[in-house]
Amino acid sequence: MTASVHDKRRSGESGSEDDEISRLVREGIRPEGMKDRLNLAADKLVGKVPLGIDAPNKTARKLIGGSAELLHVLKYGFPGLFLFLAGIIFLYVGLAGGPSLETVAIGAALVTLGAWGLRSAYQAARNLRYICKA
Repeated sequence: MTASVHDKRRSGESGSEDDEISRLVREGIRPEGMKDRLNLAADKLVGKVPLGIDAPNKTARKLIGGSAELLHVLKYGFPGLFLFLAGIIFLYVGLAGGPSLETVAIGAALVTLGAWGLRSAYQAARNLRYICKA
């Protein structure tokens, strides 16, 4: 069953991602064989489906998936914001007086890491909103 869900996502048949996540939380996934269970475990590990999607009832699916997404928001949001702001400060200091290549390079790396963290936190916040709507 998990293969058909992800085939739809890749081919674009599903209406939107929020509808798919909400539907998965409402209905759940029941893996039938060992191959389906391994595919589901791999999809959870990679982040294609929310955690707890195979829980026995909707409340448990929402609680497990929502708490995992909230943890992801906190885990990557605050450090991402800090790194992004620190990178901007490093860039400003590196370019303000006499240009310092080392400081500019550190600032660019921090801005890049911060942007990645903020993007990851934003996606987790969107998934959290979709899980709460289910």
